[in-house]
Amino acid sequence: MLKSPRFWIGIAISLICLYFAFQGIQFDKLLEALRGIDYVWLIPASLLFCVSYAGRVLRWQLLFAPQKMRLGKVFNALNIGYFLSNILPARLGDIARAYLIGDIEGVSKARALSTVVVERLSDGLTAVLLLAVTALFVPNIPDVARQGAIGVAAAGIAGIAFLLSLSFQKERGLQLLRRLTAPIPFLQSPRLWRALESLIDGFAILRSPRPLIGVAAWALWAWILGGVMYWVVMQAMNLQANGAPLPLQAAFLVMTVTSLAVVVPSSPGYVGVFHFGTQVTLNTVFGVDKSAALSYAFVVHAFTYLWLIALGVFSMWHEGLTYQQLQRMKAEG
Repeated sequence: MLKSPRFWIGIAISLICLYFAFQGIQFDKLLEALRGIDYVWLIPASLLFCVSYAGRVLRWQLLFAPQKMRLGKVFNALNIGYFLSNILPARLGDIARAYLIGDIEGVSKARALSTVVVERLSDGLTAVLLLAVTALFVPNIPDVARQGAIGVAAAGIAGIAFLLSLSFQKERGLQLLRRLTAPIPFLQSPRLWRALESLIDGFAILRSPRPLIGVAAWALWAWILGGVMYWVVMQAMNLQANGAPLPLQAAFLVMTVTSLAVVVPSSPGYVGVFHFGTQVTLNTVFGVDKSAALSYAFVVHAFTYLWLIALGVFSMWHEGLTYQQLQRMKAEG
């Protein structure tokens, strides 16, 4: 891991983002905002986190249809995957959880990995759709940003539709793509085409209406409740702009913007990238004081991070796994 250029690039990007996030910060205001947290609000925030997270577990279970996976095993594998993604770079936890669920439930590792790919794509599509809808209800957002959000959502829908159509006509579609990309040498990599074939195979499980509707419903469930959780944490910190509490769309805008921002390589746990994205969104769009916005970024990040770490440690204990075994699974996967 320490020899990987991607790891050090991620560390550098995180440090740069933290540098800019702390520019113009008044540390007395930052500490005052952190000391003023009303911890009672974190009880409903925790309930919302758990209910939202349950939607993610049920969605992943559904992606294995028609094979019925044990819900407890899906829950533990997902917990361990998120745990590793928070302490390792490049979302390596996704590879580890695909290998783990395949080992526990006897399902093909390639099949398990394809479900992770589809799950991540459904998250990305849901995030850009919510970003586009939220942008319509935020009066202070620049027109260019609003149009960009709608454009990204349209491109995401078009991309998913294209991949779905490829899953119905795999061989013909791949032949067409090979002809179209023939003049571009770097697109002829066998590894790239194998990855594309795995992606198309993963979409095959969505050919029937029931899994497709179920995956979409659980994705919306998880993200909408997640947005409400972000708003509840705002209430815990009494986050305001111009003397008024922030509206619900502020929480959804922060959640969707940061979910897209963390695609950029960064340190494990998305430190820096998440915080800078949150601060810029709240300060530029809603006029929240930079120090208060950064304090909120630290709190909501720590809140979700600690929940995922706790769930991961519990599942590792429950499955009798050690960190060394998970590292081996990651490497073999």
